[in-house]
Amino acid sequence: MSDFPLHPDTHQDGKLILVVDDEFDVLSAYTMLFEYRGYRVCTAGNGEEALAVAAVERPGIVISDYMMPVMDGAQLCRQWRDDPALRHIPFILTSAGLLRRGDVLPYDAFFRKPVPFEPLLAEIARLIAAHK
Repeated sequence: MSDFPLHPDTHQDGKLILVVDDEFDVLSAYTMLFEYRGYRVCTAGNGEEALAVAAVERPGIVISDYMMPVMDGAQLCRQWRDDPALRHIPFILTSAGLLRRGDVLPYDAFFRKPVPFEPLLAEIARLIAAHK
């Protein structure tokens, strides 16, 4: 029996999670865990890729790493909120390190890595429900 049983409150209605991280192992783990819980998942390796994906696949929520090449999570978060087509979509930021001093970002939730999966799932469900 798995440690991650399916719950009836998972979003079988096709909610799409965009996961943005430059580490393949993180993208793979999130994809496996979220799909097991009934979510659809799309991924991007940096903020620039995430914006391109979001233009085609409108996610219900985004989970982004803070430190990435090309466009980091801080830059992505700011551009996400500046885009009228994306600003209403919840944004979760994650980081193994510290945020830059004085960096005020318009994210909806923050998790320190390694991210505890059950609290993350609860926050995803809460944010999706709040933004319907």
